[in-house]
Amino acid sequence: MKKTFSTSQLVDIANVIKERIYVPVFARKRTIFLCGADIKDKTQGRFKMASLFKENQSRIQYELLYPESLFDDLLAGQGQRSLLALENILASSVDAIVLLPESPGSFAELGAFSCNPQLVNKLICVSNQRYKNKRSFLNYGPNRLIKASATGKVINLDYDKLSCPKDSAKIFRLISDSVTKIQKQNPVKKSVANILEAENFILPCIYLIENIDFSSLRTLLKIATEQDDVMSDIATRSALTRLQSKRIIMKTTIGYDMTKSGELHILSKFTSHRLDLVRIEIMNFQYRGKSGVCYDRMSHAPLAS
Repeated sequence: MKKTFSTSQLVDIANVIKERIYVPVFARKRTIFLCGADIKDKTQGRFKMASLFKENQSRIQYELLYPESLFDDLLAGQGQRSLLALENILASSVDAIVLLPESPGSFAELGAFSCNPQLVNKLICVSNQRYKNKRSFLNYGPNRLIKASATGKVINLDYDKLSCPKDSAKIFRLISDSVTKIQKQNPVKKSVANILEAENFILPCIYLIENIDFSSLRTLLKIATEQDDVMSDIATRSALTRLQSKRIIMKTTIGYDMTKSGELHILSKFTSHRLDLVRIEIMNFQYRGKSGVCYDRMSHAPLAS
């Protein structure tokens, strides 16, 4: 029969994963929250903007993030939260927000983000050139708030030029320069406490503890980040949603487990001998009669230089 972990054992496991296994993936990347119309619609500005970033990855490493992949599971169903309640989490997580107001959802996001004193400084609104001089709520409300902020930026352009080779390089430089300014004046801590890094901590937890349940994952993340129950719950749910969408993990009847492709992914991402030390210690406790797990045994492998 599989044994369960005590609180002190979970503390040891969380600490050894955080200190010896966890790797901050986004430390050397610029994280961009990209908002706009349906990302699958190739005729819309958001799809074209995403393509523009991908084409320029060789110059600067960007990680594009989308509200539907990061927060959808938190906005619906049991324990649902409003987008407004998630704004400050977003502000402390991403380097910049690039928003193209071209759909009802993106209009609402622009209005909410521009009124948030933290988010407005990270906001780059890429407005459609044809509406630049229109008397509209967006021009008189959100766009004025962005222009009055310390580092927020309003850029007016023809969305068709996003896919035009002659113009796209110039547009990318303009946006990239704006991101650089925002990043310098509003630095983000890229540690395990960042919600975007949560999945990189959660992933080895699932690999090391077979069919681990949600409650245990949330507890491990809470210990590692030293955050409250609400933030730990949000970060855990968001991480699980992203990992499942990538088919790296799967939900079972009793918890979460790795997929075959997920196992290959984690072995290429994390140091294998450190994973082995922790996994052997955990399996010996759960299935082979060992009385407990020991931090010292799990952390015996030297840290990478």
